[in-house]
Amino acid sequence: MPFIGVIADEKNENFIRREIVEKLKLRESSVLFIKEKSIENIKNIKFETIIIDRKFKNMEILKKMLQNTNYLVINTDRIKSIEMFKEYNLKIFTFGFNSKAVVTASSVTEDGVLICVGNEIKSIDGKVIEPQEIRVISEENAESIMAVACTLLIYGVEI
Repeated sequence: MPFIGVIADEKNENFIRREIVEKLKLRESSVLFIKEKSIENIKNIKFETIIIDRKFKNMEILKKMLQNTNYLVINTDRIKSIEMFKEYNLKIFTFGFNSKAVVTASSVTEDGVLICVGNEIKSIDGKVIEPQEIRVISEENAESIMAVACTLLIYGVEI
C-alpha cells in the first residue's frame, strides 16, 4: 500500500484526500498531509509519492524525505524551479497554469476544468497516457483538480 504525502493549503486537503483515496482505492490513512508543524513526526515515513501544491518553508527536512520517495507531483506555479529536486532519484510530474507543466488547465469554468495533458506520461504500472484533454466536472479550485488529475494519471487511473 503506497503512502502519499501532500503539501497543500488546508482548504484543499479534504478534496485532495477524498479523490485520491476513492479513485486509488486506498485507506484514508495512506494519504498524509505534510505540515510545517508536524513534519518532525513524519519525516521518517517512506512516501511513494509526494504532492507539492504550495510553498514549504522547511526545505531541509523535505529534501531528506525526498531521498526515499519515488514520485514527485509539483505545482510549477508555486515552486518556480524544479532544478533543486533533480538531484534526487525521482520521477517528477508537473502541473499548473504554467505552459511548461505536463498537466495544465486549458479552460476553467464554474462547473469544472478542461485538463490538458501536454506530454506523454508513463504511469507507475507502465501504461502510456497520450497527450489529450480531459473534462473534470467539479466546483473545486483548478489547482487542486490538476494536482489530483496528475496524481491519478501517474497511477494509471482514468479521471
